[in-house]
Amino acid sequence: MEYTTIYRTHDSTEISIIKHKFEERDIDFKVLDEHIHSSAGIGAMGGEGMRIQVKESQKKKAFSVLNEIGFLGNWNENLNIKRENTPLRMWVFLFFAALVLIIVASLIMLFMNP
Repeated sequence: MEYTTIYRTHDSTEISIIKHKFEERDIDFKVLDEHIHSSAGIGAMGGEGMRIQVKESQKKKAFSVLNEIGFLGNWNENLNIKRENTPLRMWVFLFFAALVLIIVASLIMLFMNP
């Protein structure tokens, strides 16, 4: 059977939700690069992300499930696998992570000095 990639993300929570919904609806799917992404941690941010693949015959049903749960965002027919808002979410996450690190470092410096 031929599988085709219909969704790509770096968010393992999204993958878990999609897997659950596809299992509920008896959609035959595969998740590629899930183990690589989980073992690489933050280093995987530069990678392609995890990919959900479904059988060609169930592609339409899978897209309707993704649309129903709100994971299609601004769908771009030419890409068929990416949402347009993904890079923005990544940069917002990185900004807040850096901000937390700066605050923690400042508090450590404040309390470590006599």
